[in-house]
Parts: sequence; C-alpha cells; structure tokens
Amino acid sequence: MRPGPEVLASFGASADPVSLPGGRGTAWRAGEVVLKPSGDPQVAHWTADLYRDLDPLDPLDPLAARRDPGFRVPRPLRAVAEDGATGDWVAQDPLAGAWVAWQWLPGEPASWSGVSPSWPSLIAASRAFHAALAGRPAPPWLGRDGSQWTVGDQVAWGERDPGSVLAAAPAPLAGQLRSLLAALRPVRLPAQLIHGDLGGNVLFTPGQPPAVIDFSPYWRPAGLALAVAAVDALTWSGADRAILGDLADQPDLDQLLARAHVGRLVTEIVSRRGDPDPSAGLETVARTGEPVTSLILSRLA
Repeated sequence: MRPGPEVLASFGASADPVSLPGGRGTAWRAGEVVLKPSGDPQVAHWTADLYRDLDPLDPLDPLAARRDPGFRVPRPLRAVAEDGATGDWVAQDPLAGAWVAWQWLPGEPASWSGVSPSWPSLIAASRAFHAALAGRPAPPWLGRDGSQWTVGDQVAWGERDPGSVLAAAPAPLAGQLRSLLAALRPVRLPAQLIHGDLGGNVLFTPGQPPAVIDFSPYWRPAGLALAVAAVDALTWSGADRAILGDLADQPDLDQLLARAHVGRLVTEIVSRRGDPDPSAGLETVARTGEPVTSLILSRLA
C-alpha cells in the first residue's frame, strides 16, 4: 500500500513516492526519504534505536566524519508534529496504517553471479558491521514470532524439532535436509546480534563504504551472516563456489554453511504451507538447492 499524504508530511517528504524494487515490494522513496510499513511497533522502535546508535556519521559527533567504520547505515527519521515538535519513529496513516522512514542512501545491490567483484567488499563490510554490533544485547522479543525465518533458524540450530517440516517436504527435499541435519556438529563460537539476510541488503556505490539496510536480527555467531550470504548467492544467484575461498579464515565455516542452508530450505518449506499446490514450488527448491547441499556435504565429509 502507498503511504498517504499525512505520513509524507509527518516525515517531511514532499516528493511523489515511487515504489522501490526488491524486498517484498512495500518500500517507497519520496525524494531523500524511504518509507516502509512499520510492522510490529516494538520491532520498529528497537530497529530505529539500533541504527541511530550505529550511524557512523552522527551529526552530533564532531569526530564522526574523520572515522571510516567500513560501512554505512541509513539514519532513521522521526515524525514531526504539526506544531514542529519532534515525534516518534512511527507515523500513523488513517488508511495505510503505521509507517517508518529512513534516510535514502545512494547505492545498488550487487550481482552475485560467478565471482562477483563486490564479494570481498561484502565480507569486509559484514565483519566491520558485526564488530560494531558486538556486545549489544538481544531484544526480548527475538525468536518468538513463529515466522518461517525463525522456524528455519531454530531447526538449523537444534532448537526446534524438524519432524513436521520434513513431513511437509517432497522426498528429494526431505532427503537433503536429513543428510544436512545428520552432518551437523556443535559450533562453539560466541553468539551475538547479527544481520541474517545480508546478500540483497547491502548497497554498493563507488567511493563510499557499503551500506547495510533492512536489518534482520538473529542471535548467532557473527560468521553465520556471511554463511547465509554465501548460501543465498550459490543457490539463487549463480555464484561460483570459488567465493568460499575468501571465507577460508572463518572458524567452523562448513558447519555455518550447513546451518545456513538448512535454515533457508526449512524457511522455503514453511512459507509454502498455505499454497494451493506447494509441491511445485518445493520441487524447484529441491532442484536448485541440491548442488549446494552436495557441495556442503562434500566439504563436511
């Protein structure tokens, strides 16, 4: 749904909103402002607070411009009341519901086909970004939403029984999952707050650090963020397996790759439960995922 004039005015956006590609098609750009439905208010407020704190170009910090943290983040924007008072992170639209707004940042997602020249930059940005996140606590609501992404993550880390998921999968896909689950071993790396969906949510532009947008919070080892990005690139973007060479120094890389792949496969199964004919889509998932499953299992052997 399109943001209405009340929301645009609340965030000081005067340009006509234009739908942005990618994601779930819910984001709009109006000049230098990006607007999105807020979703769960507590998540929206927490994310805005986090990104406000992470902003390396804080205008209130006179030394900020001298530092290069290795990444950019968009600043969250507060709504402004009619009397000019600074308001909340969330603005209400009488027809379209609650919205949040972010600073628009220049940049485009990279293509991960083959061996992308942007891949080393993604690795460096992820490591810098997650170093900045280290020590921050997990929000109390994390992992409680029951979404397909949460289910996939919890199955991958042994926190949820996979039985119902395996029962819903066609035989080839269930076979891949059983083989991957049987190959999992304990990972003794420290958990922290991570971005669990980096691949399409890092923007690149010449002369500036990569921008990390659309935070998807998980409480896992920092290396999982890059493992998920690698699995996504290999599965859906035609990336060459040579990209894993740039991650050779990552502790427990193969176990993280296995968990990333399990999480993604389970997410696909759960997300299709309500489809009229889920088997067709899941057969595509099985066919597309099989080369990655074979690659990971060969590395774990």
